[in-house]
Amino acid sequence: MLPDDAADKPPLGPVFVENPDGSLVQGVPPGYQEITPPSTPRREAFDPSLPLSADVIQALARHELLFLALLLLQLVVEVMFETMHITYREDAIFELSLIYLSVPPPVLRTLYWFAIFAECLYTGAFLTLGVMAAFRGKPKLYQRFSAVALVGTLGQLPLAYLNRFNLLIFFLRFISYAYGCFQRNLLYGIGLITQDLVFL
Repeated sequence: MLPDDAADKPPLGPVFVENPDGSLVQGVPPGYQEITPPSTPRREAFDPSLPLSADVIQALARHELLFLALLLLQLVVEVMFETMHITYREDAIFELSLIYLSVPPPVLRTLYWFAIFAECLYTGAFLTLGVMAAFRGKPKLYQRFSAVALVGTLGQLPLAYLNRFNLLIFFLRFISYAYGCFQRNLLYGIGLITQDLVFL
């Protein structure tokens, strides 16, 4: 039995009554209306402003920091070796004239300076593209950087004919190529996962 004060109050919402056969029946007071449920938000397209989890952002930041450290190391090594090549250019040209007896020294000197100029130009483009890729965080820029790094890695091989092949620079460029590919794939994968989560 209900207390007297509870029997006097009308029910505020629906009442469920159990029939003798065990089924439930809903009883509602006159004029009662169901509350409309909240609408489900639907996103039609990928929203790049969606927040990523803190772990993903931390991992991306760590990889970008490592990538920039690799570029800084590359800059230091390139500057040191190019300074050394310029400082000892006369000795290097003399050694080249002993190897290539049929080539006159002025031609060797021109080729040597051309190699120095090409290396400096390449290093500037390589590092600029790498820094742009790291700060913008676009997979397309990492793809371009990786292509340039691969060209520079393979471009070290012909420099052996000018006695300028450097194994350290070769491996640093190859590591930069591999890390650029890794960063591109990482960003591309995160973009795909985020898009998949949006459409679930």
